[in-house]
Amino acid sequence: MRAVAKDEQGEPDPQHFERFCHTIVLEMLTDVCHVGTELATQVGDDILARGESYAALDDAASNVLISPFAEEVAGYEPAASPLELKGAVAVIVRSSLLEEAHTHGPVEAAGIRGITTMAAAPLSHFLAARRRYPVPVTGNQFAGLADAYPRAWACLEAVALSYGAGGGRWPYRAPAAPVPDLPAAEVEAPSASSREDAVVLSGIDTRFDQLLVEQMRERAEGGRDAVLLIASLSRISRHLGKLMRAMEYLLAHDVPILTANYLLRPREVWVRRGKLAPVDHRDPLAALRNPRGLSGVHRAIAAKVVKQMEADAQAAGARRRT
Repeated sequence: MRAVAKDEQGEPDPQHFERFCHTIVLEMLTDVCHVGTELATQVGDDILARGESYAALDDAASNVLISPFAEEVAGYEPAASPLELKGAVAVIVRSSLLEEAHTHGPVEAAGIRGITTMAAAPLSHFLAARRRYPVPVTGNQFAGLADAYPRAWACLEAVALSYGAGGGRWPYRAPAAPVPDLPAAEVEAPSASSREDAVVLSGIDTRFDQLLVEQMRERAEGGRDAVLLIASLSRISRHLGKLMRAMEYLLAHDVPILTANYLLRPREVWVRRGKLAPVDHRDPLAALRNPRGLSGVHRAIAAKVVKQMEADAQAAGARRRT
C-alpha cells in the first residue's frame, strides 16, 4: 500500500528525503518561520529518525499507525497523493518535533502546510527505497505499541481494514489483557476564559492533563450511555503511545469513542462509507450533523449525541440569559 517513487534512472532515491530533513526543513524553519537553528536541526533529525522507524514496519503495522490520522489527511497537499503517503506524512512529519515549534511558536499553520506538502515527494522516494532495500533499525520509535496497548492496536487495525473495504462495520477480537489504570493527571488544566490563559500542551506531549483524565474517568464511570466525543483521534494526542494508552483505558471500560467519521467500540468499529467528512476541530458535531455514509449503530449513536449536546447547549444558553 506504499506509494513508489523513482528517480530519472528508475530507482527510488532515499537521499531526496535525507536532504529534505537536513537542508530544506532547516532552511524553511530558520529562514521562513524564524525558528532557532538548534530546534530546527532537532526537528529535521527527528523527522528522519521517524522515517527510518516507519519504513522498517510491515504494511499492516504502518496502516495501523496511519488510521488515527486518515480523517484529517484528506486535505493534505499535494491533493493527488495517495492516502497511504499522506498518512505517512502525518505520522513521520506532522507528528514530529515540528509540533513543538507549532504549539509554542513561531511556526504557524501555513508553515506546517508548506513543510508537509514539500515532504510528500522525497518521503515517497525514501519509503520505496527502504522497502526495496531494507535498512536495520535499532530502537524503533514505533516498536512495542501492539504489545503495550493490545486493545487499541486491535481496534485501529480494524479501522484500517474497514477503511480499506470502503467503510462500514468491522468486528474484531481484542486480545485478553489486564484492565489498565487511569493515567495520572500530570498537568493541571484550570478553566480559562481565553486561549492566552489556557494550559496548552503540544500534540506530542506525553503527559496527561487534568481535563482529559477527568473526561476519561467520567466516561468510564458513566454507564452504558457514556461516549467520548472528539473531532478526530489526533485531538487526544499526536503521540501514538499516549493516544493508544487513552484508547486502551476507554476500550477496557467499554467506552465508545466517536469522531467525525469513526465509532470505535470494544468489539467493533464503524467507519463512514464513501468520502470521509471534513474534521472541524472547533465544532466536533459539525461532521455528525451530516449522516451521509453512517449506518446502523454508528448512525444511531451519532444522532443521539448530536441531539443531547445541542439540547445541553440550549439549556446552558437559557441559564445564562436568566
